[in-house]
Amino acid sequence: MTSAVTTRLNTWRHSLRLEPLDAWFLGLRIAALGAGIVWWAVGAASATTRVSPASPQLRTLAAFFAFTVALYVTNTLAPGHIALLYRVALVFDLFIVFGLVRVTERYASDLYLAFVLLIALHAFYFGISTGILAAVAAGAVYALAVDWPPPVPGFPLRVAFFGLVGVCMGGLAEQAHRRQVVLEHQQEQLLRSDRLATVGEMAVGLAHELRNPLAGMAGALHVLEDQLDRDDDRHSLFADVQSQIVRMNNTLSDLLQHARPATPQRIAVDINDLVEQSLRFIPRDAVEVVRRYDRALPSVWVDTTLIHQALLNMLVNAHQAMPHGGRLTVVTRLGARRELPVEVSIDDTGSGIEPEHLRRVFQPFFTTKAQGTGLGLAIAARIVEQHGGRISVESKIGAGSTFTVALPPAPPPSRRSESDGSPNPRR
Repeated sequence: MTSAVTTRLNTWRHSLRLEPLDAWFLGLRIAALGAGIVWWAVGAASATTRVSPASPQLRTLAAFFAFTVALYVTNTLAPGHIALLYRVALVFDLFIVFGLVRVTERYASDLYLAFVLLIALHAFYFGISTGILAAVAAGAVYALAVDWPPPVPGFPLRVAFFGLVGVCMGGLAEQAHRRQVVLEHQQEQLLRSDRLATVGEMAVGLAHELRNPLAGMAGALHVLEDQLDRDDDRHSLFADVQSQIVRMNNTLSDLLQHARPATPQRIAVDINDLVEQSLRFIPRDAVEVVRRYDRALPSVWVDTTLIHQALLNMLVNAHQAMPHGGRLTVVTRLGARRELPVEVSIDDTGSGIEPEHLRRVFQPFFTTKAQGTGLGLAIAARIVEQHGGRISVESKIGAGSTFTVALPPAPPPSRRSESDGSPNPRR
């Protein structure tokens, strides 16, 4: 029974284009409307506050109902602007509460507590800055709703309480948002680990099932090609087939490397030298390479072969993003994080990455290229993470992308043997 009700509620929520928090907002508006109708029907505790069907209170509740319907109908017909609609609703609701306080008992009216509810809700939804603004606006509107001058110290204490609610609820909301971001990142890391485990199992099987047949096919093609005359046109066909075999073999090698990464053999190295070495493998064509090196950076504690490959994968990716030419800017600089003080930034002026693709660029097999394997950036990310570093990407459609790698510093010479947890030779 409970699951059926939940399913119906979720279906109804999706039909109105509402997120879970938005559904809570709607529920609270409905509850407020229901409470207002009950209050109008039975009146307040004293006879002086009882209302008639033509009373200002009823007209106010009718306006609140009409605005609520218009609010969510607008969101259903033109989704994507719910935050703006809530800001408009805040202004409207403040004046609704103003009217109710004004036509009841003014300062003595308990309906001023509705200001507190509005402040808390919008602070929780938007954060501390909106919470403070809502508190200031509520205090100003409340001042207009009561007799002037308002009683002291009661009125200032109530307004101060508005501000306290806005600050506390906004702070809690922002803290909860940060925790949610961390939780989503951890969940993404777990999913990525599961995918890597699957890739590892698949890679081992592919290596055994495909590499030996590919080697046999390549050998057989060489034998067949040797039997052809030198001027035979079929030589070009054999060359094309051989190139595809080499490409398949390279893909299997990348897959195996990603699934079974080599253990880093770390040494202290100048990151500028390592970046320059990687740049030598970039084609000299219409792409302009701009170097901006910080020569005062500390040494990094890395496996030069692995980090060279990670940098090269990112450089090749940036180069391929500019098929018609552009500018490739490589920057080394001091990072903001003490534990990862050295940063390498690779910036291109290509077409950029679609926003929905940004979170997937480091996933294995994700690619938007016709001839890509989707392993280059995944391998780069895996290598950087092996070193305890961090890799990130920023992109803007039409302006290009920027990949940034942050790496740890080399420990003092006396501690380097302890810091390298992998004394055994690679492979």
